[in-house]
Amino acid sequence: MKKSNFDIAVLGAGCSGFQLLHQLSLQPDWLLQNVALFSDSVPQQRSWCFWSKEQHPLQHLVKKSWQKVTFKGKDFSKTENISPYQYHYIPGEDFFNYFQKDFLPQHQNIAVFNDNISTVKKNNTGYYIHSTNEKWKSQTVLSSLPPVSENIQAHFWLKQHFKGWFIKTEKPIFDDTTLTLMDFSTPQKDDTRFMYVLPFSNHEALVEMTVFSPSEYPESEYENVLAAYMKQHFPNINFTIESTEKGTIPMTDAPFSRLGTEGEILLGTAAGMVKASTGYAFKRISKDSQQLVEDLNSNKKLRWSATKGRFRFYDRLLLGIITDEPLSGSTIFEALFKKMPMTTIFRFLDEETTLLEEILIFSKLPFAPFLKQIYRQWEW
Repeated sequence: MKKSNFDIAVLGAGCSGFQLLHQLSLQPDWLLQNVALFSDSVPQQRSWCFWSKEQHPLQHLVKKSWQKVTFKGKDFSKTENISPYQYHYIPGEDFFNYFQKDFLPQHQNIAVFNDNISTVKKNNTGYYIHSTNEKWKSQTVLSSLPPVSENIQAHFWLKQHFKGWFIKTEKPIFDDTTLTLMDFSTPQKDDTRFMYVLPFSNHEALVEMTVFSPSEYPESEYENVLAAYMKQHFPNINFTIESTEKGTIPMTDAPFSRLGTEGEILLGTAAGMVKASTGYAFKRISKDSQQLVEDLNSNKKLRWSATKGRFRFYDRLLLGIITDEPLSGSTIFEALFKKMPMTTIFRFLDEETTLLEEILIFSKLPFAPFLKQIYRQWEW
């Protein structure tokens, strides 16, 4: 008989759902929990990157790490050692293979259902989860599924969209000790765009085009820019495209919530874990998962790692600038990296800087775009 009553239900078998399950599995009472995992889509085979000073709970999935980072602007270039940080890369294929082929088979208390969830309803006995043909009950529901309707209170809806080539060259042309975080030497076209290069060896690298704009582009746009970049920076080099990756990440000031409409606990993108101004989410999801499990075990008020306070204000300013003056994006990033140490920038993006440090950072940036946005957003 198929089980239909659970202690915990996790909706969505993606980055946030699996990281949460990993944290739950470390708890002393884990094997006593009956858990349902609902997978309603094919996972994106995209990679995740993050910088960190500490070991990640999934450090064994990190394929490559770097401690030297290059930034390239139109008129300058710099490379820095980012110690005590390291920049890590986890392939999406490795992530999902681990959870689907190793983690899930080892945890027999998890039942997996490949169903599209239509509704979640709560009454005084628990949550009822409905698909088209079935119904389940759970005492706790944690969901990474997006809200039913788009939040109309958001002022900005941008996308970070990207396409990358995993290439292999005949000659050893890459320095695999140094990644290129942003390369703005590529021509801007009424958007904020840059190239991103992760060298895995002297012969292998991910070369990716990343864009901040309201909508995605035709396939030919990414392909043409990638080809032009390779021709400009690696002329007369023969290479093969071993595989590709493509994806879209939301960049929005929408007022996300810890809880859904029925009181279910939201995870990942649905809970605002994507940093609005950068698109980075993997480490933020990890921190949020750890805090959630701690709070659930201690029956404390649930903490929430989404961007709040003055950092939300900073993100909104940048989103407004990129929306209204997209060509200013490259100017702002170039000024930031030219005048500030990368370790300070990483701490700022991790929302760990002090107000005095942030005043210093903004003093190095062009004033006009930010003043325009402050004036525009004054009455919001």
